Amino acid sequence: MKSKALSLPPAAASRTPASARPTTGRKKTGMGTKHDDKRIAILRTAAQLFAEKGYESTSLDNIAERLGMHKATLYHYVANKESILYQCQMLSFSDLDNVIEKTRDRSVPVLQRLRDFVRSLAVAQNSDFGRCLVLVGQRPLEMSSGSDGDIRQFQRRLDSTVRALVTEGIADGSVRPCDPGMFSALLFGALNWVPRWYSESGKLSIPQVADNFMDTLIDGIAAARR
Repeated sequence: MKSKALSLPPAAASRTPASARPTTGRKKTGMGTKHDDKRIAILRTAAQLFAEKGYESTSLDNIAERLGMHKATLYHYVANKESILYQCQMLSFSDLDNVIEKTRDRSVPVLQRLRDFVRSLAVAQNSDFGRCLVLVGQRPLEMSSGSDGDIRQFQRRLDSTVRALVTEGIADGSVRPCDPGMFSALLFGALNWVPRWYSESGKLSIPQVADNFMDTLIDGIAAARR
């Protein structure tokens, strides 16, 4: 389903569990900016290791070793491994609000808005943080207070956005009658598999992969009947 500044979607940030909240209240000046940059670097490294080794098999020692720092130093930036995973998952699509807002611009044809949304999602899912979200999933956070609920709401917002676009397309005649929920399930099933097989050395970029998916979903594969 791209380093950005830390920017949690407002709905999720307001309910972030205490164990997963940033450990500093510094403002974005001088030392605060440097601190946040370092924390993002730690989260990115952790996301890469979670994707490579698996969440359970990755320890704070592994993360510290990859970064070349003492484990005790990590605690100046993150609370624990759960906090790291939660923040990585929120960072996977940190500009979600802006992307969703663009899908509401009815001056743009609905199918183009859907294509743009899918392209943005595909790029986000194949960043370091996005791959972590897809490959690790929300299971490690299910036992924590509130964390999995935030991730579920995050996923519901994506699903409802696709459903709304398809429903709008059906209403204006640009999309043939279909089940918006089934279309959304098919789309996300395809996109969620990309981080498992995609290679940057391949012939297609991630936006091109997204466009190919959309071409197939919109046009189908059956030849026109004569």
